[in-house]
Amino acid sequence: MKANPGAEGPPERAGRPRVALVVQRYGQDITGGSEYLCRMVAERLTRWYQVEVLTTCAKDYQTWRNEYTPGRGRSHGVVVYRFPTIQERDMTRFNEFSEWILSRPHTDRDELRWLDQQGPVCPDLIEYIEKNQNQYDVFVFFTYLYYPTYYGLKAVGRPAVLVPTAHDEPPLRLRLYREVFERPQAFIFNSHTEARLVDRRFGLRGRPYRVAGIGIQIPDSVSGTQFRHQQGLDRPYIVFAGRIDAGKNVHELVEYYLRFKRRHPRPPYLVLLGSLGMELPPDPDIIYVGFVSEREKWDILRGAAVTVIPSFLESLSIVALESMYLGTPILVNGRGEVLKEHAVRSHGGLFYENYEEFEAMLNFLLQKTDVRRQLGRQGCQYVQRYFTWPRVLARYRAILDAVRGNR
Repeated sequence: MKANPGAEGPPERAGRPRVALVVQRYGQDITGGSEYLCRMVAERLTRWYQVEVLTTCAKDYQTWRNEYTPGRGRSHGVVVYRFPTIQERDMTRFNEFSEWILSRPHTDRDELRWLDQQGPVCPDLIEYIEKNQNQYDVFVFFTYLYYPTYYGLKAVGRPAVLVPTAHDEPPLRLRLYREVFERPQAFIFNSHTEARLVDRRFGLRGRPYRVAGIGIQIPDSVSGTQFRHQQGLDRPYIVFAGRIDAGKNVHELVEYYLRFKRRHPRPPYLVLLGSLGMELPPDPDIIYVGFVSEREKWDILRGAAVTVIPSFLESLSIVALESMYLGTPILVNGRGEVLKEHAVRSHGGLFYENYEEFEAMLNFLLQKTDVRRQLGRQGCQYVQRYFTWPRVLARYRAILDAVRGNR
């Protein structure tokens, strides 16, 4: 089903700049990642702009199966146009092809085949951009990686901003992405590390950019004790929140935790929040909670001794910022520059690169209550200084208005 805004009557809130946000998935039930960032930004930019999101009907990033209704809709004040994908992703086939293309000599045509296999393949979305682009003042593309961004940037002749959410991963070295990073008039990054990475790899060439990140907004009434009381915990706990799978390096965290437990009597519990994509060992001190509400998540994060983030492929890490805002220090994988940057710049956490460092840092944090509290205070100040919504939105607005003015 194709959507035509021209058939919907005059633009809403006439006189305000009309901004299109292009993203691979969009919905209230999609949490985390660039899709969550896009939604949080979209809902807040409606104060100054006519915001419309152009996206697919997919909900599941692994299959890109059409689950949302195509056409024009509205979500929390944002107009949303959804277009159907024309093929589902076969993860086994895609992973095999990825392994081949990322390790062997190949052609440009091979890379385009890989992009199609990755998806979400949505030609109606690209056709909509081509036919209706003059109705928008600015296009903002979220995530460099997927089909809508590659073909959308090729199709649009209006000012375009890219929010790459990039980290140092093998696909970033594919030749086709040089074209993606050459086309935007400006960039919005999630971290200084990401900005440096893109500049090294592709060159910013004097184009404007801002390091914006995401705004963190948590109510003051989070107690931090409810989870502990419900579970009857008799000692501290450390927590991981996110996708519980190998892609987030959780298998290494579990391995490190079990080694730590063998060497230290009465270790902290390990609490895991999020979707389970791997088998967990049957250990009574590993507590899998699954999905919880935002308020329950904040209670668990505030009550934790430490939030551990083992992933080294991150462009931001919302959980790290939420934990620091709540006064909980972070212990992060130092092999990931973004997370290491958060820990160093904030003075709100520590980092490790192997088991010996993990053991030493965790043991230090558990034994030094005063240090934990000081790190918590410093982390909270860091988030309040750089990652409140007024500051983040000011950076987005500066870029959007700059590219509109230079059109």
